[in-house]
Amino acid sequence: MENWRPAQFRKGWWAVADLSINFAGIRSPNPFWLASAPPANSGMQVHRAFEAGWGGAVWKTIGAPVLNVSNRYGAWHFGGQKMLAINNVELISDRPIEINLREIAEVKRAWPDRAVIVSAMVESKPEVWHDIIRRIQIPARMASN
Repeated sequence: MENWRPAQFRKGWWAVADLSINFAGIRSPNPFWLASAPPANSGMQVHRAFEAGWGGAVWKTIGAPVLNVSNRYGAWHFGGQKMLAINNVELISDRPIEINLREIAEVKRAWPDRAVIVSAMVESKPEVWHDIIRRIQIPARMASN
């Protein structure tokens, strides 16, 4: 039964496909990324994902502090019909932005080959967006030094 394997497997080596990608100028070792969701809410979680082989992560949305609600889902009713859809109301991290930015820098230092994109949500004023983008870019620059 041993001979069912191709010769390269019997010798203890095998060819591994190159799954690396370049998506809009963002490189990662593979196309398997964590979405902006609870599994990408902290440095520890993203480190563990990268150790497991994930190619990138979209950091859980950061921004102004929010009050975290206990019910994570909301139902949408329409035209007298109940529960036509469910939406996730947990849109933004409840962790302080400074902690998120520090952990983003730590992850980028430890995993320079992995893609890390930061999702942000702030009020719709240009100066507020300029500030958050500047603050997000600083950890990336620090990590590349």
